[in-house]
Amino acid sequence: MFFPEAKDLAQVEFYTFIASMIYLFIVSIMLFYIFYRLAMVSNHRGLMNFFMYLMSLLLRMPFQSVEVMGESQLSRRRIIKEVWKELLVISVATIWFLIGLILAYFQIQDFKN
Repeated sequence: MFFPEAKDLAQVEFYTFIASMIYLFIVSIMLFYIFYRLAMVSNHRGLMNFFMYLMSLLLRMPFQSVEVMGESQLSRRRIIKEVWKELLVISVATIWFLIGLILAYFQIQDFKN
């Protein structure tokens, strides 16, 4: 049983909903952070200003435009080197979520029978 404290079908569905919301929160935060890191590494002025504007809204700080000092090319190797930890967190969260959904499905089927 994935949710041993669940006594009926509604509790399993509720816990599945909570797990789904946690998964969506983790993945959305990690994807935002990945794009933020890539914008800072790429030295693309528009992307940097966009993410700095979003961060100023989140942190309630005045927005200041960034100046790009030099251009650098992004390669796949450099992108993976920059964000491999975040991709690992997303992969682990996805595996956790899928296993949880499968186990919750079997528990729901047990309650229906």
